[in-house]
Amino acid sequence: MLHTKDHGHDYWDKKAQTRPIKELKELQWDLIRQQVAYVYERSPFYRRLYDKHDFKPAQLKTWDDFYKRVPIFRKDDLRDYQKETGDPFSGLACVPRSQLFATWTSSGTTGWPTFGAYTREDLGVAIESLTRSFWDAGYRPGMKVLARHGNWHWLTPVLWGALRRLRMRPIVLGISVEAIQRFRPDVIPITTELAAALLPAAIRSAGLEPAEVLGSVKYINTMGEALTDTARENIARDWGGVKIRDGAGCGESYCWMFEGSCDHGGAHYWADIGYAELTDPDSGERVGEVGRGELVATNLRVKGLPYIRFATEDFAEIVADHCEHFNHPYGRILGRSIWTVHVDGKRFLPYDIERILQRHPETRKAQFFMSKEAPTQPELTISVCYDQEATRDPVELKRRLETALQKELGVAVRITWVELEAIPRPAPHKLLKFVDRSKHS
Repeated sequence: MLHTKDHGHDYWDKKAQTRPIKELKELQWDLIRQQVAYVYERSPFYRRLYDKHDFKPAQLKTWDDFYKRVPIFRKDDLRDYQKETGDPFSGLACVPRSQLFATWTSSGTTGWPTFGAYTREDLGVAIESLTRSFWDAGYRPGMKVLARHGNWHWLTPVLWGALRRLRMRPIVLGISVEAIQRFRPDVIPITTELAAALLPAAIRSAGLEPAEVLGSVKYINTMGEALTDTARENIARDWGGVKIRDGAGCGESYCWMFEGSCDHGGAHYWADIGYAELTDPDSGERVGEVGRGELVATNLRVKGLPYIRFATEDFAEIVADHCEHFNHPYGRILGRSIWTVHVDGKRFLPYDIERILQRHPETRKAQFFMSKEAPTQPELTISVCYDQEATRDPVELKRRLETALQKELGVAVRITWVELEAIPRPAPHKLLKFVDRSKHS
């Protein structure tokens, strides 16, 4: 492959990854115009959507036309189309179904699952994106990867393709103490922070020391939830100083953010493969390409099921001028854009609560959920499970947590203690950190 080195930095594809910003924007514009015309001619979903908004691809002459004329759509639009027509691909398919393979479904975290699929060429694009990120993260040929993954997931064929392209050595087993002891992997994809905490705990319960069992592991991939700085410190300590490469992004977006060699908190996505912009999740107004808002994604090269101005429901932060190695955008996903609470004119995500709770040893695992009681509410209401063994005085702890949260967030906070079983868990490795009670009030 193309691995190249320049000024002490390794690249998977130096030409693509160091493309000047001006060239990147010109390339994005050419690909966007092609994609818009392509989907209008081939996709019944887009033809209906664009006709409804009186938009024709010939009207697309400037970036401003793209922002003002091309409508944004959401997963609910796809769900409605699927229910109306029975088409599992919601009218997005631009090729015959015989050309689609590796069909997958979304997790259903935010509603009725939607379906995705790759053409062979689309899968190659996805693999290229992940391979660049993995190479930048430090993954190299010959490294052993404990690579089991859910077979329904969009990432599964992409992950296997990237491992093959990198000539890494997958170990197809469940993540267990025995498997790690026997095969000594270099890399473990571990999903969420909760999952990362479970393995050292299981090792200790077996009467072993995590540092001894996990000594071979150089990197772990976390993904699926926003990772706070304190959570990163906790995981690194529990795993004996392992390097953490965090990743996030919905499968449809092709704007996947995977951490690499940069020292900043956050990750790259590759702007010659996907185009990301940000909108205000409340007003729908465009924020721009830099700032905080809901990530709206456009696939630049996908031909099977393209997504053009798709509101991903991910709340992201994207920054500019951060890195001397790449000109591609850089940022991180902080949570679901719909999992927000408004208090005193401010917007809060579970991430904002979690990063503060985790500084306190009694709640460092951040087992909690925040509640939306109304469209706007006078205080933050948070339900927390504390560590009984580490807590001497729950009353004092509650006072200390409320004071810390109020001081940093600038709003009134009310904490309620709950048992761990009361915190919703959509999957064994995930806690649901947001509960919407406003619909029942």
